[in-house]
Amino acid sequence: MVQSHAGQIARYAVFGYPIGHSLSPVMHNAAFRERGIAARYEAWEVRPGELAAALEAFRARDGRGCNITRPLKTEAFRLAGRRQPWAERTGAVNTLYWEGTELAGANTDAEALSALCPPAGPGEAALVVGAGGVGRATVAVLEGLGYLVTVAARHPEGVVWHPRVVPWEAKGEGRWRVVVNASPLGQEGEPPWDSLPALEPGYSVAVDWVYRPRLTPFLAAARQRGCGVVDGLTLLVEQAALAWRYWFGQEGPRAVMLTAAAQVEPA
Repeated sequence: MVQSHAGQIARYAVFGYPIGHSLSPVMHNAAFRERGIAARYEAWEVRPGELAAALEAFRARDGRGCNITRPLKTEAFRLAGRRQPWAERTGAVNTLYWEGTELAGANTDAEALSALCPPAGPGEAALVVGAGGVGRATVAVLEGLGYLVTVAARHPEGVVWHPRVVPWEAKGEGRWRVVVNASPLGQEGEPPWDSLPALEPGYSVAVDWVYRPRLTPFLAAARQRGCGVVDGLTLLVEQAALAWRYWFGQEGPRAVMLTAAAQVEPA
């Protein structure tokens, strides 16, 4: 049981900007109720450059741990005095907690993707669509699983951090064991796909970080072709459940979190 200080209830939160769309409070509060944990989980809107001050205020209110979303993950990485291995590999932190007075950071996004993707067989390759922060972290995870990773980018000349980059139009070519959409394409309110990445029936596994809608056009096409799929809501729940290891020493209840998140209607 989480013990509060001076009668205060223990607080957990997600920090980001904007933050109104986040499903994290719904998932974690449902999990707290199911496990009988005397705590509440909040959403804090924090602009870039303001994370250190927000964490100080959060800690003063009996804040115990938090999740970090866009655009604060690299800022959280810099603030963490101690970092877990996946945070070091990706250069980003999405989970913060305190060890005594020291702020520590982990990347459970990366841990979730690593857990849900199949490891590479000999010579197997993977494609990452999108070259932003999510794409960069995804590349690190897939390389850690043994894949030869290629990135498809709209502006390949700007992707100086990776040696294998192809133009956006080439995403429909190649033979890939794993294909990950690390772009906003397919998300509600975003532009539709111009053309879908290459998927080999019965061989490729399609992964999409987008979770609204849960079955994106990319995943629907993959399923029609007999490919395995990992949807964004499953990834979201997995990273949330893994964050509990750093806060409570146990993993969160995935089924409870998934049910709570799935019941939320898009705004």
